[in-house]
Amino acid sequence: LVDWIAHGEVGGIVLFRDNCTDEAALRAAVALMRDTSPQPLYIMIDEEGGRVRRLSDGPASMRDLREYEHVPVSDIGRAYGSTAQRLNALGIDTLLAPVVDIGHDGAEWLNSRTISDDPSRVAEMAEQVIPAIQSERVHACAKHFPGTGRVVLDPHNGPVTCSINVGEWESHERAPFDAAIAAQVDMILVGHQIMEGFGETLPACMTPAIPKFLLRRHLGYQGLILTDDLGMGAIATMFPIEESVDLALKAGCNLVLVCNNRDAQRSAISHLKRQGAIS
Repeated sequence: LVDWIAHGEVGGIVLFRDNCTDEAALRAAVALMRDTSPQPLYIMIDEEGGRVRRLSDGPASMRDLREYEHVPVSDIGRAYGSTAQRLNALGIDTLLAPVVDIGHDGAEWLNSRTISDDPSRVAEMAEQVIPAIQSERVHACAKHFPGTGRVVLDPHNGPVTCSINVGEWESHERAPFDAAIAAQVDMILVGHQIMEGFGETLPACMTPAIPKFLLRRHLGYQGLILTDDLGMGAIATMFPIEESVDLALKAGCNLVLVCNNRDAQRSAISHLKRQGAIS
């Protein structure tokens, strides 16, 4: 990994719980990676709060997102601001949050990671949380575009679909992403759901209709677009990693995430080097 970083072959690192068990070791690892890289390096973490947490000593106020359903959104902003402050102190510059999907009873895999079933409530949260994070010199990342609240199956395990049509998306799923963009969010992460109701047959991060047209042109977003982890079952069971990377980049994503699977990471880097995308 350090060799890849030294040769400028990765643009970022995603930290998981196993990387965060010892604060001194974490600080040293982050410093080593930054010192080794010849280019700016994103150090990312999914410290969402609720059940998706990586830091064992993160702010207690973030332990359950659904506890926030009826509290002032300013309290939510302060909680995320505290998280971002903690990350900044550790040298971590990217928080892969907030989740701006709208909760839905049928999506048990995601529901506890969402703040509310009400689009206006989620949008209001985004308006508060994103500036709170980014004021601490940490990039915020809104996810999972164009919304996975109605995706019933868990994309970590296998292919998933979403049946909402464009009109339903405009009236129900869009508002939080508009709010995130208005708040000048630095990054938006695109999910793996196949938007069948849009007439799509490829996962959202792999079809130009979603990152390139819906997000860039229709919503006017100008920041960085990320894929979710291409090693998740929704992608890895359908495509070899080389094809996944090609499709995501051609669709308009700027950064592709390949987490945990070292063989897939090697293959992705080798593939991009052969193409000249990495020197």
